[in-house]
Amino acid sequence: MLTTLAAALVLAVAPSQAATVRVPVANVWEAPNAGHLPLDPHVWPTPALTVTQRRALVGHMPTQVLYGERVLVLARRPGWTKIAVPDQPSPLDPRGYPGWVRSWQLGRAFAAPLVVTARTVKLPNGFEVGFGTQVPRGAVPASATQALPRTRADLVRSAERFLGLHYLWGGLSAWGYDCSGLTWAIYRAHGITIPRDADAQFASGTPVPLAKMQPGDLLFYEHPVVGHVAMYIGGGKMIEAPNSASEVRIVPVRTNDFRGVRTFFGARAR
Repeated sequence: MLTTLAAALVLAVAPSQAATVRVPVANVWEAPNAGHLPLDPHVWPTPALTVTQRRALVGHMPTQVLYGERVLVLARRPGWTKIAVPDQPSPLDPRGYPGWVRSWQLGRAFAAPLVVTARTVKLPNGFEVGFGTQVPRGAVPASATQALPRTRADLVRSAERFLGLHYLWGGLSAWGYDCSGLTWAIYRAHGITIPRDADAQFASGTPVPLAKMQPGDLLFYEHPVVGHVAMYIGGGKMIEAPNSASEVRIVPVRTNDFRGVRTFFGARAR
C-alpha cells in the first residue's frame, strides 16, 4: 500500500528546508541503500522478520522517524534525502540525528502539534500510526492524544505497555524499539526530550548513585563505550529492550558491565 501511494505523497523539498514525515514510520539509514527492512511496520514484530534480518540492521539503520515529525533536509540524491531530526538530539549533528530516508516519505512541513499516546490509531487516510506520532488537531479521536502525566510512575506504566514487543535495531515505533529507542520514546511522550542513543543519554543525564535511583531513572551498561540502557521500575527490577533475539522484558537489575545511573526526571533535557 505504501508503495502505491508514493507518487501522491512526494512533494518537492529543497535542501535546508523543513519537511514532515508522510508515512507511519520512515526508516533512517546510514547511507542510501545501506540495508533493507520491509516498509510495512506490521511485519516487524512478527516471525516473518528473522533474527538474521534483524541483526543485519546493526550499524546500518540507526533510527526511525514517525508520521508528522518535522525534519531538516540536508541533501538530496536520486530517490533519497538526507535529513536531521531535531527531536532526536545527537552528538552526530547539532541539528538533530542525521541519516537518509526515501524521498517519497517526506512532504512539505505541516502543523502536527498533538502527540499520539494510544498504542496505535488510524488517520482519516487509513494509515495506522503509533505511540509518539505527531498529528494535526482533529485528525484522530481526542482520547488517542491525551496528555500523559509527567510522573515517575506514569513513565514506568508507559514503558510496560510494550512488554513482549520484539526488539528492532534502530526501532522507534510501537512496532519495534531498540534499547534507547524505548527510553527516548517514553520520555518524549511525557514531554521530555532526551538524546536518541544510549551513549548520548548517559553523557547528558544527571548522575545518580545506584542506591538512590528511583523509578523512571535510566541504567547504562557496556564498556568501553556505553551501548545499552534500561529503565528502573522499582523493586530491584528494570525494563529493557535487550537484543535482536529478544522482546521488551522486565528483569532484575544487573550490575555486571554496569556504567551508572542517570536521571532526566523533572527536566526538559536536550
